[in-house]
Amino acid sequence: MTTDPKALLSLGTKLLDIDEARFRQVVDLLQQIGDHPEVQHTFSLIRPRLAEVRPRRRPTFKRLFCEPFEDLFQLPGGNQPAPLNKLDRKVVNALWPLVEGQIGKERLRGVARALGDAASRAEPASAFWSMASAAVAGILEQTETGRFADELGLRLNPDRLRTVEDIARILTIAQPAAELKAVLSPKPVQKLHKDHLDGIQAIGRQVARGRPEALKLFILLAAARLSDPSILLGNLWDMDLGQKSSDRAALFLDLSGTVVAQIEERSHGVASASGGTVDRMAAATLAVNLVASLEATRNAMEHSRNKDFDQRLKIIRNSVHELVRTQVLDGAETEILSAVETMTPGTDTARMVQAENQARALRKCSTIADTLGLRGALKSVTQQATASLTGTARQSLADGVGDVRTGYTAIRMIELIAGPAEANQIMDDILRGGRR
Repeated sequence: MTTDPKALLSLGTKLLDIDEARFRQVVDLLQQIGDHPEVQHTFSLIRPRLAEVRPRRRPTFKRLFCEPFEDLFQLPGGNQPAPLNKLDRKVVNALWPLVEGQIGKERLRGVARALGDAASRAEPASAFWSMASAAVAGILEQTETGRFADELGLRLNPDRLRTVEDIARILTIAQPAAELKAVLSPKPVQKLHKDHLDGIQAIGRQVARGRPEALKLFILLAAARLSDPSILLGNLWDMDLGQKSSDRAALFLDLSGTVVAQIEERSHGVASASGGTVDRMAAATLAVNLVASLEATRNAMEHSRNKDFDQRLKIIRNSVHELVRTQVLDGAETEILSAVETMTPGTDTARMVQAENQARALRKCSTIADTLGLRGALKSVTQQATASLTGTARQSLADGVGDVRTGYTAIRMIELIAGPAEANQIMDDILRGGRR
């Protein structure tokens, strides 16, 4: 592989497939070019791998500028739910040069220690965020008279102004945001424990007293550090953030609407997969995650019943029901059995992997079948598939018809669908019958 930094820009997504050591080397070389549009584009293409490998990145003022709100960036192609309040990286890329210009090189040199190690950066980093906050506030004020409209792309996309406004608010609570990260680490947090909740509440009270207008964004930052943002909703009602009861109810209602909208967005993404080759395991995983979010949201809303939300959650449930029925259950038995019975020494490995994923998907959906009203349908498909695979295994292993590998593959599929106990019982029955 070339070590010429500029030549690396032409490789694009091919950089996702190189080994980790070379990937770290590539990231270092790209950083040597600096904050160039083509480098930004390349980093956007490899961002999922950056999140996975986490190579050491060269500290820059731009990266420090993004620290308070970076959890609201969405990873392209990520498996986790998107943040409840997504920020557009393109807006940040356009905004930073303006902020840098407003602050000035001389003042930036004065807080250069903010780019140093953790022990020495706290005070200068706080000073930098104060400067950046004032700069963004000044830029926002000037947009009211039409300034920076072209630089920020506001004429073509006025919604970008909302992103700048959110960044301005978050920068006013940059220090609490940094403390929040320490409380909710490592990301993503799978379950909220007492120390997590106590930390969110303590820092949240600080924000509510000093910057009440930024409290919702603070809560959204907390939600973005969780594996599922809806986890926070159930705990928010009982959290004392020092608000009036009416303000607490309004915040809960606002966040509830945001959570429901996000679940709707995730469920709408399901339909885009239909029409092509169905990845049944991906569909099952999405369904299980959506049901978990639905249940957490529905339980949280027991505190504040809302007919509109109830109806929207019902529609989402129906959407997930159809997802499982059409993309996990329909045709699963036929495709699994066909892949097993037609396997040969040179069989298509990809097809067998797909069949195994189909079998795993059936078992995975057993955990949500009752909730979706699909218990009977799933049981029927599972029993039919198991019976058909048992017949294939018996023919091969007991009757000597066909390749014995087909029989063992059938048993393997039964194990994936119904579990090892069922597969072992069927195998024992077949072998005992074969000896008679």
